[in-house]
Amino acid sequence: MDAPAIGSQNIGKQIDSLVKQFTTSETTKLVDPLKTKQKRYQNLSDGYDTLTTKLTALKSSLYVLRQTGTDSIFASKTTSSSNSDFVDATATSTASASGYDIRVNQLAKSDVAISPDMTSSTLNATASAGTHNFVIASGDGKGAQFTSNVSVTFAASETNKTAMEKVRDAITQNRAVVSSSIKTAATSYTGGASTFTVDLNGTKTDISVVGGSTYSALMDEITNAIGQSIPGINAVKVLDQPSVGDAQLTLTVTDPANYISVTAKSGFDVVTDLSIGATNLKSAAGIVTASVFSPTSTTSQLSLTATKTGLDYRIESVSDSGTSTALSAVGLNLGVARPVFDQATNPDTAGFIYADVTTANNQLNSNFTFNGLNIQRNSNSVSDLATGVTFQLKSVMQVTDNSANIVISNDVKTVEDKLKDFISKFNDVYTNIKNNSISGETERGIFVGDSNASTLLNLLSAVSYSKIQGITTGNLSYLNQIGISFDPINGLSIGDDSKLQQKIKDNADQVAAIFNSANGIATSLYTNVTNYLGAGGSLALSKSSLGDNIKSISDRITSTTGRIDKSAEALRQQYVNLQVELSALANTQRFFSIGGSSNTSFF
Repeated sequence: MDAPAIGSQNIGKQIDSLVKQFTTSETTKLVDPLKTKQKRYQNLSDGYDTLTTKLTALKSSLYVLRQTGTDSIFASKTTSSSNSDFVDATATSTASASGYDIRVNQLAKSDVAISPDMTSSTLNATASAGTHNFVIASGDGKGAQFTSNVSVTFAASETNKTAMEKVRDAITQNRAVVSSSIKTAATSYTGGASTFTVDLNGTKTDISVVGGSTYSALMDEITNAIGQSIPGINAVKVLDQPSVGDAQLTLTVTDPANYISVTAKSGFDVVTDLSIGATNLKSAAGIVTASVFSPTSTTSQLSLTATKTGLDYRIESVSDSGTSTALSAVGLNLGVARPVFDQATNPDTAGFIYADVTTANNQLNSNFTFNGLNIQRNSNSVSDLATGVTFQLKSVMQVTDNSANIVISNDVKTVEDKLKDFISKFNDVYTNIKNNSISGETERGIFVGDSNASTLLNLLSAVSYSKIQGITTGNLSYLNQIGISFDPINGLSIGDDSKLQQKIKDNADQVAAIFNSANGIATSLYTNVTNYLGAGGSLALSKSSLGDNIKSISDRITSTTGRIDKSAEALRQQYVNLQVELSALANTQRFFSIGGSSNTSFF
């Protein structure tokens, strides 16, 4: 029988099988160990990613617990009121645990001035056409005054209602404006260097100018300096008004709630030279709210209501300027007088709803008893009686109403919630490391033998049961003393809620020391955890080293696989050559064997 051909399918399959056996054997022996090692490194690198995320969350929790002083969460306070319909309170961390007894006798109110009622459609004979100026002044809460200069333009034939509306709109749209005297722009300024102070709502800024040129250039220097250093003031140089060649400086306060004062400080008195001196100048809209209303279908009235409550913020003057008649036209040119508004007359007598401004009898201040003392304040929100506590007076009490007892205490719930958050984040880290540091029958934990993980695990364990050093003898210094226990398997837990809550309530400072003292848990852990995080942290550096190892192994796998493939091809060729030789031998045998048969194959 003839020998099979060299390239026959049967022999080719046999050669492929032999080469595959060789490749598999060499891969198992040389490549698979590398892949196993590479996978272990990759798993550890991925484990570092997860651990980093959990450590970052723990660090955020530790940051809160490590704060001290008024920033400490353990200093948080909560309030309660026995009669919150009348008085309530809020407290900051600066407050002390305490109690207060309050009776509300009078609520603070805003001062109100009301014009007489006037027939809406009747032409107002006093509202002559043209621009009218008037001044509104109020208390500033500190014994001085805010002043507003207001201008209103009447057209011919204003009715009582339209005149009131224009006065109202002028007040609403008014802004505090400091205007200099008018100078000839090209005139030389010879005053020299000057420094003056601009006070914008309590923030003082010094403005220095050199001068040495014209008044126009001086005004440019001032507008540039103010524009660069005082947000909230629009400084402008106005040219050619009222005449060509004129120059005027205006400083406009953009927020109606803010006042402006301008005073000379040093050098040449440019404030007097430009006539830009001002004291507590404020927008009328920041002093009063103006309203027009119709008590009947045919009449109109104008009211001015102070923007702030209290005697010290009352309306102190409402006056026409010079020969202007804007306020006279609407019946409110009261000056500094405080007549009582009287609705019984016809028309109503213009004046104030709360005319009495004596300390004893005024109706503008809140009036209450505080721990037996009679107290008055401008507001119903009182924050200057007890450090860190703001009392909200809400309603006047009747004789039959019980006093409100306000209790300030440590905020147990807030602190407990933060501690629970810490425990949760702590356990996320602890159990992640613990569970991945154990090897099973078929699988090795990714953190087995890893120094970063083992060091962290030991650190977390130690702080959980160790005494906090540096704490005063006799004070709380262990977690288990405040109801928090440690289990080597699962980590921290609150074993006794009532104990924890009681310690926070009665000994908040001692509980705080366990966490935020120099050697406290949060203080020390925060520092140690920080060393593991960030670009220069232990985990990032180790992960970088793992990345290098993974790449190196990958390169070795590639080169080793290439060598195996090359050897396999060489082996394949050897088998093919051997088959060629055997085929030739078989043919020779057949030639010399008459009538014989040959079916020889190496395989």
